[in-house]
Amino acid sequence: MIIELGPRVAVIPGGVNIGVLRGDSDRLILVDTGLNETNGRKVLRAARDEVGGEVVAILTTHAHADHFGANAAVVKRTGARVYAPAFDEAALRYPLLQPITLYGGADPLDTLRGGFLLAPPSPVDEIVAPGPLTVEGIALEVVPLMGHSPGQVGYLVDGIFFCADVVLPESVLAKYKIPYLFSVTDHLQALARAAAVPCRRAVPGHGPIVDSLADLIALNRGLLDQVAEQIVRFAAEPTTAEAILTGLLRHFNAEITDAAGYYLLQPTALAFLTHLHRQGRMWHEVRDGQSLWQRVSGDA
Repeated sequence: MIIELGPRVAVIPGGVNIGVLRGDSDRLILVDTGLNETNGRKVLRAARDEVGGEVVAILTTHAHADHFGANAAVVKRTGARVYAPAFDEAALRYPLLQPITLYGGADPLDTLRGGFLLAPPSPVDEIVAPGPLTVEGIALEVVPLMGHSPGQVGYLVDGIFFCADVVLPESVLAKYKIPYLFSVTDHLQALARAAAVPCRRAVPGHGPIVDSLADLIALNRGLLDQVAEQIVRFAAEPTTAEAILTGLLRHFNAEITDAAGYYLLQPTALAFLTHLHRQGRMWHEVRDGQSLWQRVSGDA
């Protein structure tokens, strides 16, 4: 079922919310495509049957498989041109980069090569930069939302803000406890930037469409603060990032039982440590063959 948000803007709700924009001459633009070929077929059918027209372009928000995994299938069926943000575009073309980076830059475990982390390669025809963008006669604004991924962007069109994964709904946070982040520093800036975007409706990558992002931003920001404070508490004495991650999983009752879950959160813990180090709240040293972290004296 398609949700109409304006004369030229609609959303196909689902595990990932897919935007459908009506360009000139019934030429359609998708905002993301979903996880896999099955999602891609459903999106194409809904766009053609309920909106009317042919898909000719894909605006990718970021290079996580659940958002671009159907790109290849849609391109194969339509010849659509793919737009993607800088940096993330490399992972669209070479999807193995995602599990490689999660696994510390090494050849990743086979269990990290599943559909949730490893999408089929997607072509990239245009690299988008923050600022104005016109596609098929539609004027958009590309909003930089880096943090959840190195180059994540949102798209603002006719007052509708497709804000990707800059915020996650309460249901997702309750399930996963701690969301994956590439950079906590950048993500905090992205939350502030998203709060300042003038829009009449916002479409997060997951969860309900909202009239205002204020509550979701507060919820997500509050969780970041909780995680940061717990890390500082765990590091009263020199300790490893792995021990800190174990403490976080136990504190937040995050039941991680597979490699994908663990290796999504391991770099997230490191992202928090980098941010706290930049703030002067943590120091780091390599000693006795260990990478050690400790909170700065007086920070509790």
